[in-house]
This record gives sequence, C-alpha cells and structure tokens, in this order.
Amino acid sequence: MKKNNSRIAIIGLGKTGLSVAKYLKINSKNFDVYDTRKDLFISKEIKKYINKKNIFLGNFNKNIVANYENFIISPGLKLKKDFINEIIKKNKNIETDIDIYNKENSCKTICVTGSNGKTTVTSMLEHIIAGLGKKVKAGGNIGLPALELLDQDCEYNILELSSFQLEMTRKINCIAATITNITPDHLDRHDTFNNYIKIKHKIFNNTKNIIINRDDMNILKENYKYKYTFGGNKPKNNNEFGISIKKGKKYIFHGDKELLCEDQIQLIGKHNLINACTCLCILCSLKFDVKDIVNQIKSFLPLEHRMENFYNSGKVRWINDSKATNIDSTISAINSLEENIILILGGKLKKDNYDKLNNVITNKVRQIIIYGESRDTLEEIIKEKDKVSKVINIEDAVNKAKYFAQKLIKDHKCLVYILLSPACSSYDMFESYEERGLYFKKCVLE
Repeated sequence: MKKNNSRIAIIGLGKTGLSVAKYLKINSKNFDVYDTRKDLFISKEIKKYINKKNIFLGNFNKNIVANYENFIISPGLKLKKDFINEIIKKNKNIETDIDIYNKENSCKTICVTGSNGKTTVTSMLEHIIAGLGKKVKAGGNIGLPALELLDQDCEYNILELSSFQLEMTRKINCIAATITNITPDHLDRHDTFNNYIKIKHKIFNNTKNIIINRDDMNILKENYKYKYTFGGNKPKNNNEFGISIKKGKKYIFHGDKELLCEDQIQLIGKHNLINACTCLCILCSLKFDVKDIVNQIKSFLPLEHRMENFYNSGKVRWINDSKATNIDSTISAINSLEENIILILGGKLKKDNYDKLNNVITNKVRQIIIYGESRDTLEEIIKEKDKVSKVINIEDAVNKAKYFAQKLIKDHKCLVYILLSPACSSYDMFESYEERGLYFKKCVLE
C-alpha cells in the first residue's frame, strides 16, 4: 500500500474499532482497519460499514506505520507492543474514540473511572437521571461505545472509562468526574501501580466538578480543588457524604443529616452504600435535589455479575459476583455479607496481593473452594488449610458448595451464602467475567 496522508488507520476491530469505522464512514473519511486476529469473523454489521478490501488481519507489520499519518487506536491494544511504539516514535497523529467524542460532543458529560464500582456508579447515575425526567445514556466501557452516544440526542451522557481507555486519551471534557477507588489492577498492562494511578488521574485533567473518595490516599494525596467527597465513614460537614451506623444498621448521611437506611436500597453491602454516596456527590455538584436523588436510588436494581443474589433455596443464598476479578473486590464482597460464607475462588491470577485474603476469611468464611488455573497457588497462600477444597472447574465447585451448604445447615441451622467472587480474571476458562457468571448460574439452576 502506498503512503496516503488522507487515509486513517483504525487499529483494532472490536466494538470500539467498529464504532470508529461507522463514524468515519458517516463523515466520508477514507480508512483501513487492522486487527491481529487472523480468524476474526467478518459480520454483516462489519461489512455494512467497512469494505472487505480495507480490512487487514494478522500480525501488525511495522511497515504499516509508514503508510499513514493518522491512527485511531482501540483501548484493548497494549501500548508496549513494538507496533504502537513505532507509531509514537515516528510522531504520527494518534487519537482514540474518546478524543473524537470530546471534539464532537455537545451534551453534558459525566465521567466515571475506578478499580471497582465504576459500572455500578455509572448505571446508578443513568437510572437516577432518567428517573428525574432527563434524557440520558451511559456508555464507553459499558453499553454503547462513546461515539455512538453522539447520535442519542441526550441532555446527559455518562462515560465509564477504563484505564485502557484513559491511557492514550489526551484529555477528558466533562462537567463532573470521579475515581471510585484505586487498587492494584491490570498491572500486566501498566507494569507498575504508579503508572496505573497516573492513568486514572487523567480523568480530572479538564473537569468542572471533581468528586473525591476521601478514604483513598491514592486519590486524596493530589491537591485537587473539589466541592464534595464520599467515603465509608460519617461525614464531618455538608461537603461530605458517608456512612454511619445507627441501632445496628448502616445509614447514608449528608453532613449530619440522615438520608437513607441500608434496608431501603436493593443492593447488598457497604461498598454499594458508598457507590450511592458517589452518585449523590456527583449529582449534588450538578444542582440536583438531594431528596429526588435519594428516591431514585431506592429503586435501583443490582447489576448482573455484581453481588447478584440470583437464587434462593431454603436457607441457601446463591450470589454471583463474577465481576470480582481482583482481590479487593472479593474482600468487599466478603465484608458485605454476614457469617457462614462458602467462597468460590479461582481463574487466572493477576499481579495482586492475594495474602490479604487471609485477613478476612477467619471469621465469616466457613469453606473455600478453589477452581481453575490458580488453584494450587491460592491453596499455598491461604493459611487456614482445613477450609480449602480444590476442584477442576466451576461445575465441580457448585456441587462441592451444595454439599458444604447442606452440612452447615444440618449442623448449625443457619443461613448460608454461597459466593462466587473469584478474585481472578476469567481467561483461563472463559472469554469474559460475563461468560463465567452465566455459566455459574447455569450450573446452579440446572
């Protein structure tokens, strides 16, 4: 292919790459698409927007860099690849779909990132704003790709942004932004925790209202000018939302004003009360009424694969928390439940401190069932060996959990929680955490 300065190279043909192709075609731009997957299925939708002769599959060739001046990079591509490094070294123009969104968008945008809780916060914000009669759509890392939000004619867009999306994006234009929390994650991609922290903080570079998690020193240590904070402790003033215990129950407070009891929402766990506080902070910064926000929070339903209590049988509660792909998510899940937990762990290990698990399993967790690629390593890490059982796969884990649950109920006549909260990625056996969660539910319900 000859060098053509007017053509654009789209790198990656996943959901984001296809949305970029749609955008460029609608705007009469010339482009080619590259993807490393040699056996990528060319769907009808792909054919609708991309001429087959402009799709190139297989390993990236550095020579491609010489043929284009403009590249649009998908978030799934690791920057350290030689191909991407070559583009950067040659001073070519690199953009992401979020960069294009920032240039083309005219509606009010709220941005959310974080290691855990970002999807729940994004979805809750969409639910609240829609319930208050505003036209709103969420997208980015969930749902619609960012560029497809441009066609929705909304008053508000909510972007969930992963570290992969933030890494190459130049700046974020939004009316409010938050980082839910920062714990070590995706270090196989970002190498160091400090790199990961810096990438997450990019979300605050060009926002009008910065919302801070006051419990997280990885966020609080920066000297930001912010109006509202959220956290898991009782608020000290009217700029803070947080949690306090009253008569044995957890309540959300705004300053010294009680807003909402844990019994009034349909989500499990303190971490979800903190997610609700995050939404309150964001929407109060945008002048929404606190009472109106609280009323909408009450009707928000839990998301699939996130502490999803999908089935109850007698005294057994089955909970699908397949989205818990790191140790901090699993610790939050354990802390959100009462005693008598049968914990199912396993998958592909991350660069994470799994030893932290020993701090939370002592009292609440009765049995730990470990499956998959990580089972031998996790067994070595867990100190209470008498609680550990190793199995091959999730189906075996479900059968083992049923056995332990029946025994606990017989011996102690107690309520038992069977919790899939893997603390690992799904990639040893599944394409995604969604696929893993669906298979878990299938095994339970069959």
